[in-house]
Amino acid sequence: MSKYFITTPIYYINDVPHIGHAYTTIAADVLARYHRAKGDEVFFLTGTDEHGAKIAEAAKKAAKEPQAFVDNLEKKFKEAWKNLNISYDEFFRTTNPDHEKQVQEFVQKLKDRGFVEKRSYEGLYCVGCEKFMKESELVDGKCPDHLKEPVRQKEENYFFKLSDSAISNKLINLISNNEFVIGPESRRNEIISKLKLGIEDISISRATVEWGIPFPGDESQTIYVWIDALLNYYTATKIYGKDDFWPANLHLMAKDILWFHAVIWPSMLLALDLPLPKKVFAHGFFTVDNQKMSKTIGNVLNPNDLVDKFGADAVRYAVLREFPFGEDGDISLDKIATQYNNLGNNLGNLVQRTISMMVKYKIRNTKFETNNKIQIDNEINNLDFMEALKKIDDFCMEQNKYIAEHEPWVLAKEGKKQELTDVLATVYNNLILLPDLLLPFMPETAEKMKKQLETLEPEPLFPRLDNSPYAVKQ
Repeated sequence: MSKYFITTPIYYINDVPHIGHAYTTIAADVLARYHRAKGDEVFFLTGTDEHGAKIAEAAKKAAKEPQAFVDNLEKKFKEAWKNLNISYDEFFRTTNPDHEKQVQEFVQKLKDRGFVEKRSYEGLYCVGCEKFMKESELVDGKCPDHLKEPVRQKEENYFFKLSDSAISNKLINLISNNEFVIGPESRRNEIISKLKLGIEDISISRATVEWGIPFPGDESQTIYVWIDALLNYYTATKIYGKDDFWPANLHLMAKDILWFHAVIWPSMLLALDLPLPKKVFAHGFFTVDNQKMSKTIGNVLNPNDLVDKFGADAVRYAVLREFPFGEDGDISLDKIATQYNNLGNNLGNLVQRTISMMVKYKIRNTKFETNNKIQIDNEINNLDFMEALKKIDDFCMEQNKYIAEHEPWVLAKEGKKQELTDVLATVYNNLILLPDLLLPFMPETAEKMKKQLETLEPEPLFPRLDNSPYAVKQ
């Protein structure tokens, strides 16, 4: 038995969860379930990032105290993950007092080792990103993510010596030798290129942000929210008694926060001689109907609404089946509905027609060793979820084609009992392979399918959406 520690980012909760949050979390859940099924001991960590200026501002707009504001939104994330059948082991909050204490202790150790110094800094600060930005990072003078001009700020802060050559050179070597793995390959190459150009020290405190963890030895400042957030992966192992799971096997995230996870985070660990995570992987961005998700446009997809319309398993399947994990892609209600209907027409139809014919033609005791094998381990281990699901879909299509070619209803009419038994037994025994393969992706469907194959009592796995406004005509 191996230990497997997987994380999502702790999501910044200045608003309710959306499909982007769900995407990362579903992928992590697939991996967690896959490793549990293999017999590994799994620690699956997710949670919420609850400090910083953006949250304080959002709380003020909502006429709430920051703690009450985050308490309410934390429930929204837990509700979404429950509805999507996310099997996390711990839900972490950065307002946890034990975490706050350990963050202060970690930063104090950085100070003690000479990696922190206080200095004045003036620069362009994006409140939305909660970070200083270079002129070269702006588009028409605005943050490309938030489309707002950053504000010029001058303050005295504490800086982490990220530029220290002993750290940066070691990090470059670890990444280049794949001892610290960054995926996909294209983003690994981007990180190495940026590191070789040289990196600047980063501010790890704020003098103007009150909603945060007090800086050790100087309570006029708070610890920069990103330092606070990144440390959750490490402090969680201490708080939950999971020290033996460190280092993490995999950090999953969206590509906009890769720099924090691939450079700042490992550099902090190297400064204290702590083991690095084995791998970080950054997936792409969603557009919705080929437009960037925006509350103004009104195209933000709420995972709870999607589950209400299509069920958890179909949503889990659709977001991972629609485009390769790691690349940018587009999603929409129609696309999810199309994937739902495809599931019904392929997998759902295959299970129901096979079991129905076995009952109708009184075929029993059909279990035997099938020569058919379908393996998706490589695809899952390589985070190629789309290809793994495609292999399962293709396998189902082959079985449906086999039924169509051998026409068991004709064999029954002609009284060819042995041939009829052989055909249905072949399909049935191939179907037995599927629940275990489907389990990480669609746990409810896998259990329903397994039960139906045992009881020979068929029920639709994906009832038709004919009367739904989201039905798509095939």
